[in-house]
Amino acid sequence: MPHASRLLRLLGFAVPAALTLAGVQPVLGAATGSVAPAWAAQLTAPAIVAAAILFFAARRFDRGDGVQPPWYAAWLLLPGAFLLAGAASMCIFGALVEFGVIAPTMWGLVVMGTASWTGAMVLVGRTSR
Repeated sequence: MPHASRLLRLLGFAVPAALTLAGVQPVLGAATGSVAPAWAAQLTAPAIVAAAILFFAARRFDRGDGVQPPWYAAWLLLPGAFLLAGAASMCIFGALVEFGVIAPTMWGLVVMGTASWTGAMVLVGRTSR
């Protein structure tokens, strides 16, 4: 079993990568003609920007293998992970249909998820021993 710090670094990469992959889906939907390019842009742009913020926050607050995150690290990251998974699912749904409630819901989920996840990463990074 890898050290907890390695698992945290893997998680700090996997979450932004998954959000990026989901954020690209509306662009692919626009390329196939199933949704309008403007619709795809309003879903893709915040997902990609949020993924970049998440990735750089994880890199910035990583203290390496010399310290280990606290036992409650997973509990701190869980709410942000659920919110970001919801934002990713809104991107995937938005690649299939243009439904008016998808974009505002996705924006809300991505803002709240980014704030929650980044705050938790900062807290976990500072309390690692």
